[in-house]
Amino acid sequence: MPDFKLEWINKHAEVGPLFRIGPKDVYYREFAGERVVRLKAKHSPNMAYLTPAVQAFHELATAWKAPVIYVIDPDVRKPPAAQFLYEWSRCVWQNGSVDQSYMLMQNMVTQLLGRFVCRAFCAGDMPFESLNGEAELAARLSHLDRSVNREGFELKPLSTALVSRRRIGEGAYGQLLTRLLRRVRN
Repeated sequence: MPDFKLEWINKHAEVGPLFRIGPKDVYYREFAGERVVRLKAKHSPNMAYLTPAVQAFHELATAWKAPVIYVIDPDVRKPPAAQFLYEWSRCVWQNGSVDQSYMLMQNMVTQLLGRFVCRAFCAGDMPFESLNGEAELAARLSHLDRSVNREGFELKPLSTALVSRRRIGEGAYGQLLTRLLRRVRN
């Protein structure tokens, strides 16, 4: 199993590589001076990836004085583990370091798969959307305020603490079951 540690390349880069997690995943600042971070995923993250990932986004949001907009180009042959995806989205949403996430897919079939993953395995409140290609991503980003140094921006303290005992509906699979039951009732 790879060693998933956070390695800063250049936290203050105007554009280009920011940090690496593990030997292959390099996160980039997509546009000069803006808060969009992109990853062309090479790993299938498990829970060992959680702490460095949450820490990196928290540190970027602190440095930029604004929450990150995250874009992932997943390797559909090696998708993230459900528990990792749920816990990551829950942590970064609750501490305020990420306010929008996009999963970039390249065709309609993978987009449908991405939509299922986003709805089923992301924390309920986290805005995480599956998009079909670069044109749709550009359209979504064009409607967002991508600026940094926001007056009054505050983050909650960094925490990746996992809740060891949960009630139904609080974990990734429990939340999936709760959503399914809600749809059946309606």
